[in-house]
Amino acid sequence: MENFKHINLEYLKEISDGSTDLVRDLISMFINQVPTFSEQLDNFYQNGDYISLGKLAHKIKSSVAMMGISELSADMKVLENIAKEGKNVDNYPVYISKFKSISGEAIIELNNILINLK
Repeated sequence: MENFKHINLEYLKEISDGSTDLVRDLISMFINQVPTFSEQLDNFYQNGDYISLGKLAHKIKSSVAMMGISELSADMKVLENIAKEGKNVDNYPVYISKFKSISGEAIIELNNILINLK
């Protein structure tokens, strides 16, 4: 397996039990979810709906963990916890921006994997 900057598909390979179709489906699902996640993060933050922001960060945490994006998973856990409590609001844009940046780079890596999956 190639070395990637952001992703690590070991967990995905493990749970797919060798099914490239399942790996392809899960990667595609993640790629398709990212724009919605980004939009929702922005909307919840801008509307001051920090409870929903925390719940979304929880959902994102699971999705990025499945793709092996551990740095982003850890960040989403922090955002989840502080948003649910309405703490450190000034830091939320940093986590949202980081999600957009890293997930965008991860999508490039994942698209390369999809091209090479047989």
